[in-house]
Amino acid sequence: MSQSITVNPKWIIWSRKSLNYTLKSASKKLKITEYTLAQWESTGELTYKNMNKLAKLYDVSPLLFLNNTPPPEIEQYIKDYRTMNDKRILSSPEILKEIKHAKRKRMLLLDIADNLNKDLTFKYYQEKAPNKTTIISTIKESLDINAVKLNEYTIDDWIREFESLNILIFKFYNIKPEDINGYAFNNKKLPIIGINNRNSNKEKIFSLFNEYAHLLIGKDGISGDYNREKEEELCNSIASEILLPAKEIKKINISNINSVIRIISTRYNVGMENILYRLNKLNYLTDEELEEQLLKRVYNKETENKTEKEPEEKEEPKKDKPKKKRNYKQQRLKTMASKNLNQNGHLFVELLLEAYDEELINDLDLSNELGIPHTVIPYVINKLNGGRR
Repeated sequence: MSQSITVNPKWIIWSRKSLNYTLKSASKKLKITEYTLAQWESTGELTYKNMNKLAKLYDVSPLLFLNNTPPPEIEQYIKDYRTMNDKRILSSPEILKEIKHAKRKRMLLLDIADNLNKDLTFKYYQEKAPNKTTIISTIKESLDINAVKLNEYTIDDWIREFESLNILIFKFYNIKPEDINGYAFNNKKLPIIGINNRNSNKEKIFSLFNEYAHLLIGKDGISGDYNREKEEELCNSIASEILLPAKEIKKINISNINSVIRIISTRYNVGMENILYRLNKLNYLTDEELEEQLLKRVYNKETENKTEKEPEEKEEPKKDKPKKKRNYKQQRLKTMASKNLNQNGHLFVELLLEAYDEELINDLDLSNELGIPHTVIPYVINKLNGGRR
């Protein structure tokens, strides 16, 4: 029989509520009854095994439940813009965990920077929002925006540009785009931008600029289709004006709107929905035409161009060339390294590695902070810059 322990039940309740878990949703994740969880929260009596399960779900140390001091006020990580008409009124535990991890990573890097005497100041920090024209000028200046970049830069190229400004860029994988597209947290040092990796690359580029605009107006928060606040609409407008410059669009002297849309979609790395709204804003499309184009090109895009392909003839394998044996273990480690660098960004990983070089952290710390086995770290280093060591 498993040994029981008595913990502080107030910390169990605090941990659950801090992530917006209800008794029902938490007990479902734990695969127990609501009554059982309610008993734990009432008495504080549970087994070591269940204490560890709770800690893992609530993303805290098991030792937290042994704390005899009363819990603090629950920190509001974000202002939630969802309306009462949206069934997802409160931010999901997944969103809150993602933001919690992002903020913890930032605090870690600030400690490392102090020890390394590094200046991680974001020089474009704003306490009060300047006007829209000033924000657009700041974005163009800080990122050295030009036609070549707008046409050719990939999402990874843009991320490197943003990181050069001392902005932490994180990608997250486990949240649906309809729940959140991105988030931004403004700080004098190491502001944070998070973008949803489930979106297309063009949508991720737009999210980057949208969240950057949030930083420059000094407004923290999350972004999504449900957000109709004036600040979010302002940031969408700023991102559109940067990525789809009116001056260049007006140079397209073609009366056929379909040709205009095709040219813009080819020339700029922006998603179709944002292109159509931009053309509507520039009076190329009426409101009625906008709805028609959205139905045609966005909402029905899954059914477009679904033509049956003729089956390709399979070539007979050449007998004189033996197949190369794949090193599946090595490939798996490389994949883990790519995903880790993609999630954490170069800036975070580079500073951690520098701290390791300076013996501020050890092998175990490095592995824990990156969230990967130590066997993956050489592949992360190699992926980072083609052989750092």
